[in-house]
Amino acid sequence: MKSWKNLFVKNDEADKESSAQPSTGGFSFPANSGASSQPAPSFAATSGVDQAVVNEVLAVYEKGIDSINMPGYDFYEFYKAVSSIPHASEQAYLMAFQMAKSMDSNLTPQKLVTDAEFYISKINEVHNQYTMQGQQKINSLDAKKNDEKNKLTLEINNATQQVNQLRNQLQALESEINQKRIRLTSVDNEYLPQENSIRDKLMANDNAKQISILKLTNVKDSIQKFIK
Repeated sequence: MKSWKNLFVKNDEADKESSAQPSTGGFSFPANSGASSQPAPSFAATSGVDQAVVNEVLAVYEKGIDSINMPGYDFYEFYKAVSSIPHASEQAYLMAFQMAKSMDSNLTPQKLVTDAEFYISKINEVHNQYTMQGQQKINSLDAKKNDEKNKLTLEINNATQQVNQLRNQLQALESEINQKRIRLTSVDNEYLPQENSIRDKLMANDNAKQISILKLTNVKDSIQKFIK
């Protein structure tokens, strides 16, 4: 909102093309452009627009118009005069024009209209510039917003894929655990025949030992008893 100096600098080539354009003597922003001597008109903002923001931008426009005020009495001074009167009537306009004529006898209604068109054209130029700059900023924000959204979407998709993989792994582990639990319940029965067979052989081994020792002992005892 501070670039009026660049947007309101006189375009000499455009002035040469239009003979009706009022001469402005190569005007540009003053080094220290002051605020308008009259407060900015208070118009209601369009529905949905913050009135405070409208007033702020409107003040910048008013300051910009004030800073390019052409030399002498022209439409700008007339505009300020009638704008200071709430709901100016036809009589107020006529009186303001008579006062203007007392300051510049060469002033005509057509010159005022021509000057008004000049100021209006500058407002349109500034508006178009601001619109273009604002749209560029919106486009830049949209690009950044979309980049961030795309990045977050990709991260969400990757995380979701990892969760699904972990979930599948978890399900596989749970299935493996259940199968091994079932297997665990049958291990004893599967090993029982072999275990019983070995136990039987161990018991038989004990019996065989006892029988063999008993037989050997009987013979030994008989030798000791009968043979001297």
